[in-house]
Amino acid sequence: MTGYRPYPVPDGSFAGQTILLTDGDDPVSRGLAAAFATLGGDVFVAAEGETAVSAFDSFERPIDILVNCRWQRTLGPAEDMPPAQAQSEMHQLFGTAFDYSTEFARRRQRAQLGGSILMLTETADLGMPGLSVSAAASAAIQNLARSLAVEWAADNIRCNVVACGMIEGRDDPAFAMAAQRGIAPGDTVPTGQIGTVADVVAAALYLCSAYGAYFSGSTMTIDGGENLRHSLGGPPFSAPRTRMLNRQPREVRARQ
Repeated sequence: MTGYRPYPVPDGSFAGQTILLTDGDDPVSRGLAAAFATLGGDVFVAAEGETAVSAFDSFERPIDILVNCRWQRTLGPAEDMPPAQAQSEMHQLFGTAFDYSTEFARRRQRAQLGGSILMLTETADLGMPGLSVSAAASAAIQNLARSLAVEWAADNIRCNVVACGMIEGRDDPAFAMAAQRGIAPGDTVPTGQIGTVADVVAAALYLCSAYGAYFSGSTMTIDGGENLRHSLGGPPFSAPRTRMLNRQPREVRARQ
């Protein structure tokens, strides 16, 4: 019996391949960058606010694998969020994924090369009270991946998604929301625990490797079954919004 392997693919699985990540600040993206490099890949991270054209033009070699991994969660009532802020967050998440994915495809198509695109998102099966914009962006990115997987199949460009639940080490508002309810974050997860960076990295590596060559348009959900919690009898989301968001209720004008 072999010893424990930290990754689900063999050493050297990404040797000779160039990987571009759209973010390097989140613990998950940092873990993924380190894993790609350990397995032989040449890893680069786009600069904050850098457009796809600028990022791709800075490389003398083609990008083989693109990982869209921008992560942002802004907690607050939807009705209190200015439209400009909502549009900005959607652009940071969905807009960046669309920009980088389409530029990646254009260059791979011109070179008559295939490639792999991975989208990292939040789980979007259930509503996320107080996180409506990031939830909407995740759902949009997942649908984008499915659409592009079909559209670019003839170009041998695969597109997949890893949808994450609560992951240890992230600055996730869900942890504070659980504390306000007087429960541990894992109490809403059927497996009874939150995920780790290693859980997400393992799924991402598999989908981007040769072992995942027949995966395209797929969403791999890493959340311990949390997206099924209502049907499995897990604690429902029931925190009062005024307490959850730590604000005073606004006076409601009576309707005439």
